[in-house]
Order: sequence, then C-alpha cells, then structure tokens
Amino acid sequence: MWRRSFPGRLVSIEVQQGGVFLLLAGLLVWYLAAPSETIAFLLATVAGMVGVAYIWARRLASGLHSRRILQSVAMQVGDELEEQVYLTNQSVFPALWVEFMDRSNLPGYTLSGVRGVGGGGSLSWRAHTICSRRGVFILGPWEVRTGDPFGLFLVRHQMLDRQEILVYPPLAVLPETLVPRRGKLGDHRPLRLPLQADTVDGISVREYTYGDSLRRIHWPTTARKEAPYVKVFEPESVSRIWILPDLDPEAQLGEGEDSTEETIILLAASLAARLLRDRFHVGVFLGGEEPVAALPDRGLSTLWKLLELLAPCHPVAGNNLSRQLAQLRPLLSPRDMVLIVTAAMDEGWVQSLQRLIPFYDRGGAWVLLLDPHSFGGKLQAEDFRMVLANLGVESQIVRRGEIRSMPGVYGELSRWEFMTLGTGRAIARQTPRRAAALFASRDGLR
Repeated sequence: MWRRSFPGRLVSIEVQQGGVFLLLAGLLVWYLAAPSETIAFLLATVAGMVGVAYIWARRLASGLHSRRILQSVAMQVGDELEEQVYLTNQSVFPALWVEFMDRSNLPGYTLSGVRGVGGGGSLSWRAHTICSRRGVFILGPWEVRTGDPFGLFLVRHQMLDRQEILVYPPLAVLPETLVPRRGKLGDHRPLRLPLQADTVDGISVREYTYGDSLRRIHWPTTARKEAPYVKVFEPESVSRIWILPDLDPEAQLGEGEDSTEETIILLAASLAARLLRDRFHVGVFLGGEEPVAALPDRGLSTLWKLLELLAPCHPVAGNNLSRQLAQLRPLLSPRDMVLIVTAAMDEGWVQSLQRLIPFYDRGGAWVLLLDPHSFGGKLQAEDFRMVLANLGVESQIVRRGEIRSMPGVYGELSRWEFMTLGTGRAIARQTPRRAAALFASRDGLR
C-alpha cells in the first residue's frame, strides 16, 4: 500500500489481513441496500479500526529507526565480535512488537528476535559471539518488522547496509622437518644460484675484510666502532616458493578443526608465515574454475595478502590436484619450488608433478602428506611416500593432531576478560579490539 526509499533503507506498508477490506466493502453494500442503525454502527466501527490501524502503521513507518554499530571486530579465530544495536521510536504510537530478522552469515551469530518499545522511547542492547571459524563473513542486511495492534498492516524496514568481516586462519609452530630446506642468507651464495646477486636491501653490517668494495663501507658504524665496517646486503632469492593447498573435496576427511581441510589451511598459513620470516619470496595458488594466485613476494605485507586469500578457502567440486598443477605450470620459473599440502593418495597427480618439475631437479618440489588413516580413512601415507621417493620427490607425513593452532598469534585474543580485586570490585583485564581503531589503522597494520 505504501513504499518509500531512503539512503540504505527501504520502508513499506503491506496489508496483513485482506479480509477486513472485504468485510468493509460488504457492510457498505449492505448499508446502501438496506440502511439501518446496526449496519451503520458496524460499518463505522470497522472503518474506524482500519483508519486507526493505517495511521498507526504510517507513524511507525516514519518514526521507527534502528541501527547496529560494530563495537569490536575479530581478526583471528578466538576473537570476540561485538555489536551495539539501537531501536528508537519517534512516533507517539508504541511499537508493541518489533521483530528483527538478521541475514548475517557469521556462524553462531544473529540479531534475530522480538522486542517492544513505547511511543517516544528507545532501546539498546549488545550482541556478541566468539568467532570459531575462519573466513569472510557478512553482517547484514537485516529487516525490522512491526505493525498495528489489530494486525491489519505490516510495516517493513529493510536495512540494506552490509559489513564485511575477515577472520584470519590460525597459525601453528611447525617442526623443522616440515619446513623445506633452501639456501642461506647473508654473504654466502645461495644454493642453485649461479652468480652472486645482492639486492639493495641491507640487513646488517660486519667488519671489513680484504677485497671488500669501499662503496660498501657503513660510515656511521665505522665511526662508532673506530674500525672499518661494511654493509651486508640481502642476496637475491634463490627461488620463489609456491604453496599449493589441495582442497579437492574427494580427498577430504574428518570434520571441524581436526579435518584434513582445516589442517591443510593451517599448514599452508603457517608455512607462509615461517618462510616469509626466513626472507623467502612466497606465493599461494588456488586452482579451480577461476584460478586465483598471490604472486610470490616477501615481507609482512605479503603475509596479510596470503592469509586473506586462504581465509575463505573451501573444497570445490572438480578441483583435483592434477588440474591445479596444470593450471600452475605457466606461472613457474626454472628456480621455483612447489610446496604441496595434500591428503590425496593418487598417483595421477604425481605424474602431473613429475611433468611439471624436471626429474633431475630434486629440490623443485616438497610435499606434505596428510595421513588419511589418522583422519579416519583407509589408506596409509607411508606407502604413498615411498612412491614419491622413487620419483625423486621429497615428502613428509603429517598425522591428525600433530599440528595444533596457537591462540593469539596476531596479538592477544580480543575478548572480554574480568578479574576481581581484593576489595571485591571487578575490572576488565582484557577488552575486545575496537572496530573503529582497527579500521582506522588497517592500512598501517598491513
């Protein structure tokens, strides 16, 4: 019956009980055909009820306002997300019932419920949850429904605002056996690099030795130490390392945190963090119908890019490892390493890998095998590891429960924690990460 559009909001009034209008029309025809005081009274009563109901609904359509403000935002699994919700009624008519319908997709979190607010009144409440899953989630849109006390009209306030929330995957401390062994940094020539090649990035200083170029002398240190010191430059990377997480749904086992899917993402994210800390160029490739790649780079900013790419990853039908390796091939250079994390015990992808990486180049591939048997499957990873070894591919086995995520790897977990003083007073020992401050410094963090 009525519809208006506002910035970020769509308001409408709909007929909830159409039978009352048929009754009103019937009474009018009856009165015109056979006028009487009884029919006139009934006609006036029904017409008055419809009129009051419509005016009530119009006032609620224009005077009822709601908003939600993100107070604390999650950056990692285990953080607490908190919103403050406000409901204001500027009309003189009370909203006897106000239904919130939230379409957010954050697991275990919703604003849906029923409230009530008097004329000229307001309400506010806090909604919060602990983020238990990685990924990209949307808060909103949401809808507020109310109506007149007779139930004749339905007032809809459709709030179109959306807020995107990115929850980073957890990280873990990896055993040295799972980290690929590559070249050295400093003044030593990296393995498999035919010529010494330094970048323009200095990483330290050392004492001058015979044969060093005078252009490398670091004068501030020389003056402070009263002896000649030269700058040590970071050498050019021996190669780029591509991390390839295998998210073929046919190879996944288990559920929740102990599933192969979550273990693969945990390993991929942790390997990226470790290799970047060791000053390697690291990239991630995700195959499928629309392949996505983060080109190898180094530095902390690269880690955030890789984590953003890994956070929403889930198995996609038809995305087998052989296909991913074929899609990755055009991006590889002769000195690149491919680091595969998979639970697939299929010799087909091994043949694809052998075509991708020259047989003589034993350092061109590194495979982390998730043992299917430990995740509830039937196959043994140890047997498949021998197949890889015979083809010259180095691998390591990861079993269920061996790799555990660490809380607070991106900083302290953001949640409410209280402590009681000796006087009995309770104070907040830890508070959630404020959304406004985080968004204001988001670029600086990355």
